[in-house]
Amino acid sequence: MENEVKHVIRGETLFAGLRKPIKSREELIPRIQQVKDACGDNICGPVTHIFRFDTPVDGFDSEIGFPVSEEVNDGEIKTHSLRELHFFSSTHKGAVATLRETSLQNYAHMNQVGLAPELELVEIYHHYDPDDEESNKIETQASFLAWPEVYREQLLRVLGPNLTKEIWTGGQEITPFTLVDERAAWVAGALERLKERTTLDQQFDILSRVALVRPVEDTNKFKQVYQETGDVNAVLELQHQELSKTATGGFINPPMFDGKVLHLSKVAYNRAAYDQATTPDETRKAYCFCSLIREAADPTVDPIFCYRAAGWARQFWEPILGTQFKSCRITHSILKGDKFCAWDYELEEGWDN
Repeated sequence: MENEVKHVIRGETLFAGLRKPIKSREELIPRIQQVKDACGDNICGPVTHIFRFDTPVDGFDSEIGFPVSEEVNDGEIKTHSLRELHFFSSTHKGAVATLRETSLQNYAHMNQVGLAPELELVEIYHHYDPDDEESNKIETQASFLAWPEVYREQLLRVLGPNLTKEIWTGGQEITPFTLVDERAAWVAGALERLKERTTLDQQFDILSRVALVRPVEDTNKFKQVYQETGDVNAVLELQHQELSKTATGGFINPPMFDGKVLHLSKVAYNRAAYDQATTPDETRKAYCFCSLIREAADPTVDPIFCYRAAGWARQFWEPILGTQFKSCRITHSILKGDKFCAWDYELEEGWDN
């Protein structure tokens, strides 16, 4: 796989695009020409198509556009900065009907190395001709969370260079092609060193920031519900209802709020397999979204690793409640033999003022 799948880093990029949901690829063809005409001489790279996930749209959240040298804002076409992001990349040749198979190759590699997908799938059309598909050359890029690099950044932020160097020992050997079991062993050691040198609140501060970036669109509609009702449980109920309609199903351990403690959990990665699981290994592989834990043969990783899942929830609840969580207690974890992962945020006095 290393010879077929490449690791590429997209630096921060000025991008002019038309972002509107699609239900079929045929809708892209006139949009490409529309954006090309608007951008003109400002184009400085190939036409690029971005899918974004976990956003509330009817169809696929699609943006088609170009890297540009200067801002272009023309009706539906808007310019913004794409953030730096890591990808696994493969080149597809031929019909777009089989493009998904090439994309899945990137995600298969991601599982093999125990890295989690970020919420962008990018297609770069180096050559695209709907009338001569055999000539197509499309680079498909699956984004992933560069976990070790982000972890190191957070260690430096909270602990400074000396402690970071101690905790980070061996991290320089971990690459995007390090297989999952070796990666899990290094993570286990790094977390043990972290526990020896830090408090629980510091561990939460560091690891909850090593989470996938949650789309603001996913949070905004729930924030509006809270602003209209002032009721945290109304948000929890709506979230549970919406998740129940998906393949992952609703919460296994229902979240709740008693006015002071916000008890949260997560849904299963594969609800059907989870409901049928009869062993701890089957439960782990069906429940965990994190491919490091899901795909490793026997991950002996400390449960504080689940602060990363709490970090996904943190990005959801902090904007809704208008507060910042200072501490968190993991109450349940697959990594300590429980059937699910859950945690408590104890809200500070005055959080709702």
